[in-house]
Amino acid sequence: MPLTVQMLLERSELGLELAVGPARALDRAVTWALISELPDPSPYLEGGELVLTTGSRLALGQAASREYLDRLVAGGAVALGFGASSFYQKVPQTLVDAAADAGLPVLAVPAGTGFAAMSRLVAEHLSDERQRELNFAVSAQRDLTRASLSPYSSRAIAVRLAKAIRGWTLLLDAQGGFRAGVPAARMHVARVRIELPRLRDRANSASLSMSIAGESVVVLPLAVRGRVQGFLVVGRSTPLTTAEQAIVTTAVSLLCAELHSARGVLDSERQHRLAVFKAAVAGEVELATSIGQALDTDFPEGDLRVAILGVPSGHERELLEHAEGDHGLRSLRALVAEWERGRVVVLMPPAEGDTRTLEALLRRIPLARGAVSDPTPPGELGAAWDQVRAVFTSSPGDAGVLTCAGDVATSGLMRFLDSDEVRGWAAALLAPLSEPGGKIDLRHTLRTFLAHNGQSDASATALGIHRHTLRYRMGKVAEALGGEVDDPASVTTV
Repeated sequence: MPLTVQMLLERSELGLELAVGPARALDRAVTWALISELPDPSPYLEGGELVLTTGSRLALGQAASREYLDRLVAGGAVALGFGASSFYQKVPQTLVDAAADAGLPVLAVPAGTGFAAMSRLVAEHLSDERQRELNFAVSAQRDLTRASLSPYSSRAIAVRLAKAIRGWTLLLDAQGGFRAGVPAARMHVARVRIELPRLRDRANSASLSMSIAGESVVVLPLAVRGRVQGFLVVGRSTPLTTAEQAIVTTAVSLLCAELHSARGVLDSERQHRLAVFKAAVAGEVELATSIGQALDTDFPEGDLRVAILGVPSGHERELLEHAEGDHGLRSLRALVAEWERGRVVVLMPPAEGDTRTLEALLRRIPLARGAVSDPTPPGELGAAWDQVRAVFTSSPGDAGVLTCAGDVATSGLMRFLDSDEVRGWAAALLAPLSEPGGKIDLRHTLRTFLAHNGQSDASATALGIHRHTLRYRMGKVAEALGGEVDDPASVTTV
């Protein structure tokens, strides 16, 4: 408990008397005892000091007393201790009157009580208080660490933190949804959620402080690998002490470690799903099944649809997380994996509304599109996968559109792609892009441009050139081919 002015008055060995001072001012905490005979000790005050003086260098007329007390109040002093001595046997009335006007308590210190003894008492109390706070913080941090080892560690940490700081806690996910917290804190979820965008928008922001229903509230982001994965909210009627702030910091570290561990498990699961998918589309269905069993990863049985979904740069994580968490795909027990950044692949058993599930997913994500195969026997997944990739790459499509590869493959020139005649036609068509002695590989430029769905910035980055250079090269390609390159029937041959 902090040392207050009232506690000093109650120490009988000091023999102090209250000369003047409002009762509300006696509960102020004393942070240090400063002995000073200066007429203006305010430059040496930091706030919370008990100033001790005998008045030996003070001119204690009415105006001077008022000026002296005003300086103490401005410097943050919580009380004045006036010692009886040969200069003044008691506290001068002018000083008492000025202190009453200033609202600063004045303690009459008897001649037998040395200032050194008062300073030592204050210092010892502060030292003991810091040691108690340290012991409390260590004990609370140890308790939080034990909580982090429990099966429901996040909930346990939130509950024990609330008990340690004698306040309330909330644990929210990245979107502001409730994860854990004491029951009394649930009423604050909606109010806190309103403020979360402010914290997300602040560059390098460590926390956000605010007031809710008269309580001091701090919102701290829980970041893993530079990305906010959730928020810890702490609130109570009074500000946190230094020791309590250290306890909260420990809780944040433990919660981030728990999220990091969960992220590591998720990364492993993603690698497992991708391994199963690669084996399946390589024609190794038995191997895919065996890998799935060994890694505890479901591999759908029977005929399957294979799909690829893609988004432009900046929406890659959104696509992956939405696909993994989609309720419709989960109900179908679909296998979802990240093929490459910005590309998600799906193996799903055919069912009523299966393609509508993919279409609904695409519409939730800006600029997303996809391609899906017809129901295919497991042994033919490799061919279906090649077809879906070709359709996805060659047909940019509109945002939110799911292209059925079977429909494209049975229309236009694509149904003839396996014939020698068409391959000969394609070679002749693309010959101008591969002229001997050419300084620019236009064919490679075109392939890269199509592989990145016609996105100039992504294509230029992959080629290591400026986007204006890419625009020049694509102009040369169009000139050589005698037309634009956005016709699926033309670009599939590249």
